[in-house]
Amino acid sequence: MGYKFNEVINRENTRSAKFEYREKLFGRSDVLPLWVADMDFASVPELQTALIERAQHNLYGYTTFDDGILSSIKNWLAKRHQYDINTDLLSFSPGVIPSLHALVQVFTEENDSIVIQPPVYPPFFSVVKLHNRELVENPLINRNGHYEMDFEQLEETFKNGAKAFILCSPHNPVGRVWTKEELQKIADLCVQYNVYLFSDEIHADIVFSGHQHTPIASLNHDIEQLTFTLMAPSKTFNIAGLQASYVISPNEELKKKVDQQLMRQGFASLNTFAFIALETVYNHGENWLDDLIIQLENNKKLIDQKLANSSVDITAADTEGTYLIWLDFTKTGLSHEEIKKKLNNEAKVGLNDGKSFGDQGEQYMRINIASPAQVIEEGIDRIIKAFE
Repeated sequence: MGYKFNEVINRENTRSAKFEYREKLFGRSDVLPLWVADMDFASVPELQTALIERAQHNLYGYTTFDDGILSSIKNWLAKRHQYDINTDLLSFSPGVIPSLHALVQVFTEENDSIVIQPPVYPPFFSVVKLHNRELVENPLINRNGHYEMDFEQLEETFKNGAKAFILCSPHNPVGRVWTKEELQKIADLCVQYNVYLFSDEIHADIVFSGHQHTPIASLNHDIEQLTFTLMAPSKTFNIAGLQASYVISPNEELKKKVDQQLMRQGFASLNTFAFIALETVYNHGENWLDDLIIQLENNKKLIDQKLANSSVDITAADTEGTYLIWLDFTKTGLSHEEIKKKLNNEAKVGLNDGKSFGDQGEQYMRINIASPAQVIEEGIDRIIKAFE
């Protein structure tokens, strides 16, 4: 590989949330943090150069976007996902979650039903409940570590009057990259029952070999007119701290409503460095990303091999994308709290609590594998030793 994905970079004393929150979340500061969804890898080298060059100007007034930035997004989506977008329908936002809040507020009303598919990214729960909408769950089905959608139950939620559906594609935390056939079923149901689709596709770029991400709005015109696609380079290129994301609306009328709500929330534009970052990584990051995916696939294989060769009853979900792995502790014979204590105090490894992803996360944990192989090996070895 041409990039240093096995270099261990010291993130202590950099105000990294991953490290600074250890005491607060795990009760001790000496855990190996493999939780929050950012990476321990240096980003695209050209990005550092671009940021330094911009900083040398040393003037940071209000910043806007131009055709260069719009073209970088359009070209990236066309090349990586065969998704041809109209850049006039782009709205910028600091993050996917602020965008979701805006969509919920604009396109649903209090007491409207919104469907999510747990176990799923924790903010999906709060983005519904905080605005007094009714949370409706369409739980995924776990078939020996391979998760599938329950389309029959999903249709029932739509029949019962659901106003919107929040899709996680690829799915966090179970790692599914939904097939075109699965997405077509969702699209058909949304069109049939006139349900808005808020599609969180922030992990779209990190897909393992043998799989292909399909933006659901690209399937046909009918679903495109119901879909708001939320994307960002933040997970892909480890630039979450620079806060750059965007929404692709179905048409100009609905985009205007999105923009008005974002303004009401106080979001007028991205910051100077966010625009620089977005353009640079999309224009120069493709080879870096290809090498990253190889590293992540190797890290996942390492975990699978270590668990398979051990005596512990812990398994990892069948992961097709993202750098987040769903670990199953249900056969350990331990309660959820006992699992947490053993991880925190014996293994001294900080993972995301599975129950934060919904009730379906009981006796599950999420591990982040976006670290050098030696760090992942140390983490999984600690876990195996604690549970032997």
